Amino acid sequence: MNTKTTLPDAARQWRADETEPAADLFALLCQRRGWTDEYLTAIDSSEHAVLKDLDTMVAALEEIRRSGGTITIAPDFDMDGISSGVLGYAGLKELGFNVNLHIPDYRRGHDLTPEDIAEINARFPGTTALLTCDGGVNSHAGIGAARMLGWQTLVTDHHQELEPGSQADITVDPCRLDETYALRGICGAHVLYQILEAYAAAHQPFKLWAIRLLRLFAGLGTVSDVMPVLYENRQLVRDSLSIARLLHVSAPKTIPNPWGGMDPDPDAIDIARATLLQLLATEDHDPAYVAAFEGFAALLKAFAQAGRIRDIDSVNEGFYGFYLAPAMNSPRRTGYPIDDCFAVFTAPCIAERLAAMHRIIENNERRKELTALHLAELTDGDQPLAPWVYFSAAPGGMYGLLANQMMEQLGHPVVVVNRPTTPDEPVSGSGRAPGWFDIITTLDGYDELHAIGHQQACGVKLRTAQALDQLVTILEDSTRVAMLTAGDAMRPAGDLVLGAGSDCDATLDDTEPLVELVRRVETLRPFGHEFTEPVVEIVLDRFAVKAIGSEKQHLRLTTATGLACLWWNAAEAQLERLAEIAEDTTAQPTRFLAKLQLNEFLGETRLQAVIERSI
Repeated sequence: MNTKTTLPDAARQWRADETEPAADLFALLCQRRGWTDEYLTAIDSSEHAVLKDLDTMVAALEEIRRSGGTITIAPDFDMDGISSGVLGYAGLKELGFNVNLHIPDYRRGHDLTPEDIAEINARFPGTTALLTCDGGVNSHAGIGAARMLGWQTLVTDHHQELEPGSQADITVDPCRLDETYALRGICGAHVLYQILEAYAAAHQPFKLWAIRLLRLFAGLGTVSDVMPVLYENRQLVRDSLSIARLLHVSAPKTIPNPWGGMDPDPDAIDIARATLLQLLATEDHDPAYVAAFEGFAALLKAFAQAGRIRDIDSVNEGFYGFYLAPAMNSPRRTGYPIDDCFAVFTAPCIAERLAAMHRIIENNERRKELTALHLAELTDGDQPLAPWVYFSAAPGGMYGLLANQMMEQLGHPVVVVNRPTTPDEPVSGSGRAPGWFDIITTLDGYDELHAIGHQQACGVKLRTAQALDQLVTILEDSTRVAMLTAGDAMRPAGDLVLGAGSDCDATLDDTEPLVELVRRVETLRPFGHEFTEPVVEIVLDRFAVKAIGSEKQHLRLTTATGLACLWWNAAEAQLERLAEIAEDTTAQPTRFLAKLQLNEFLGETRLQAVIERSI
């Protein structure tokens, strides 16, 4: 039966009058993105099938609980792994399980190893069942070592299962070889969450509300692991952000400012005043469960103290993806211990959780410095295999970050590896690629090359350094073929062109239609992978430029009509060039790629543009 589908209510109301200028811009934006009413309705559906063997896993968990067994959780060490581990530990404790949480050693890699099993056995000798999260599906040696100890092995993962298949007793993974789950791109934390929710529904329905609050961590894992923000993932991210905002406490205004008013003091934030924590305090919950949410409230305070969160509106998917996840991923990139990343949610008291988060934020600043240092090594050093493969002396955990930086600069797949000293030496590193190029599929079938992870973000291993030339040839040739079919996907450009010029869709002089456009776009959140936030090309013929910020590290370009265009951390590289353009009355209009935002100041809503790069 054919049924007419329509836009979600919030978005549909903006199309009520297509004669309005803003409605025309919104309709044009949707047309260029291919966002039909049917498409926008379809991707908002959160209905999904049941993962294979989920019910079997639920039954096994109930048997473990009834028999008094002890589960040790073995998570991965990235943000999704941390989210999975915290979600599983807090959730199982809340459900009455005997459960331990193993802190992974990132130096051993993503696979669970026999060394991990020996460490777990020594620290938690009462373990009877091993539960992996965000990993384990291809960890044959580690799973084998656990089974040798007589442990029941339960794997929850979301990575591609490889032949000969998982060796665990039970495996739940949307990327299993025999899985038919429609959206393969769900994160590891979401897989484990689905199991806990199903367990609570079947065996402890009175705990469903408590378990569903753990969607906070599943949504965080979804954004941090760059899963597509489509279908069930969209509602998951929305729910996660709603729960996160219930843990946000506004800083009281106690600091006098020069204008006779009072400014917020993040140091005075009282975490206990968070709405969700007050609700949890009215009921009986396991201390480990409450600690996970107290830890999240503490990290929000730490980011407020660091100047990264100004108000509750700052707690959005951008905060997850650009601040929280990079900070939590920084230890493995710098060689810093990962213990603090779990301590934020498990330490005995709030003060210790807050201190752990501050150490993570400080380490992330160090990571930024190291990234700049090693990026210069890639761009200025001896790189005989550039622009496809780069050698780096950075810590191994930084290879993916560096590859991503180079990929964004070059616009094609890039692999960063260690520099070998002999032809027979194994080589390993990380690859990153645009959405139109699949690294794992491209390297599949070559005996000397191996890639595992996600198609656009994966680890790459070469059996020997002699295969480096082969890797370069494969990347170059495959990119050439992919470019022929990628079309517009490989040509970054604004969805709309705004400013002075015959090719512009609208001017920047009248900001009212643009303000309404931004409001309409906001109704379509959350944005993320495969449903990205719209960007615009702004064309400026006349502007003033000024360095701003505590260290004059940012730029503010102001148009003749007063529109502010902000460019973060660009002063060192761009100020001199833009100042010359601003002073040259004969200069051609300058083009930038930017995102439009609304800024609330002194009760007034103003439009501003945040520049991403020059065009």
